[in-house]
This record gives sequence, structure tokens and C-alpha cells, in this order.
Amino acid sequence: MTKTGALKGLVAGMVSGVIMLGATAASAYEAGDMVLRAGLAGVLPDSSFDQNDLGGTGVDVDDGYSLGITFTWMATDNLGVGVLGAWPFEHDFDGVGGISGEVGSTKHLPPTVTLQWHFPTGSNIQPYIGAGVNYTYFFDEETTGDLSGVNLELDDSWGLAAEAGVDFDLGNDLVLSGQLWYLDIETEAKLAGVGTLDVDVDPWVFMVGIGKKF
Repeated sequence: MTKTGALKGLVAGMVSGVIMLGATAASAYEAGDMVLRAGLAGVLPDSSFDQNDLGGTGVDVDDGYSLGITFTWMATDNLGVGVLGAWPFEHDFDGVGGISGEVGSTKHLPPTVTLQWHFPTGSNIQPYIGAGVNYTYFFDEETTGDLSGVNLELDDSWGLAAEAGVDFDLGNDLVLSGQLWYLDIETEAKLAGVGTLDVDVDPWVFMVGIGKKF
């Protein structure tokens, strides 16, 4: 099973478990409610590169994990605005084709804003879906191995984002939260004296954490 398939299975299992736990009636979110969440976040790239760039030489982008922070403001009982933030993620690059081994790394921040639709359930669970825009800022690019000493720059990226999530009311305005995003991230890697490489990162991003409703 691929890591993407395993992640989908994990999220589906968590959502199913939360739905089973949410059999008792409880209040849903209301207009004006705010929810702040924090927890473990992972960025799992499904990276690819243009085979015509650098004679078929390219990179694979490894997974990265960090502290994730999300915020939701409910404009109505069902419509919310969500924001994804995080402590910077760090990713290593592995060479493909004419280069091999670990060849570099970068850090990035992927702030994402989505418009969310929250489904009324009459229970203590709050599932929702959303869509919006992602901006990814790359920094601290470094090269190692076969590319050691080569200056690397990664362009920032704008792209669409899709989201699904669920909150389980633990009482006292605390929630157990699971969230999943798919982000459209494309960047141009500029290698001084070597050339450029178009890289599609397109990661699945997940977060599991605890939240507070205000």
C-alpha cells in the first residue's frame, strides 16, 4: 500500500470512529463561534518533475512533519472560514536520474485559507469540507551530496486547496480534531550553473490535534 493510500485509510478510520462516538445529541457550531486547533501535522508530497528538464535528472521530495495550527471562524451556523498555519516544515530532496542520494533540503510555510461547509448532524461531531487557496513560501534552501556547493533557489507557489475535516466535542468547549488537505504546489528549482527544474509537489497534508471553541 502506498503512503497516500495508508493516509486515506487512517483518516477514513478516524472519521468512522468519531462518527460512532458521536451518537449522543449535542450542540453544533453557531454563527460567531471560533475554533483554534493545534497538533501534529504532516506534509506528504506526491512529487514529480518535468522529464525534459536537465536531461531527465530530477528530485523526489521527502515527507515533513511539524506543529500545525488551524483556525475556523463561523460566519453562519454552517459556513466557516478556515486558516491553516504551522511551524516551518523541512523536506529533504533525493536525486533521480543523473544524480543520486540526498542532494538538498528546504524549509517552507504553507498558509492556506479555505471556505468551509459544516454539515449539521444533531450530535457531538462536526464534519466539514472546504476549498480555497494555498500560498507556499520556500526558504533556507541548501544543497548536499552530488549538488553540494550549487546555489539552489525555489520559487514560491500559489495554488488551489481542498479540505475535509471533523471535530468531536469532548465537552468544556474542547474538541478532538482530524483534518486533511490536498494542496496544488508547483515550484521552479533554479540551480546556479546547472539549469532549472519544474517540480510538482502536490502534497497531502494532515493534522491530528486538540482544539478549543470560543
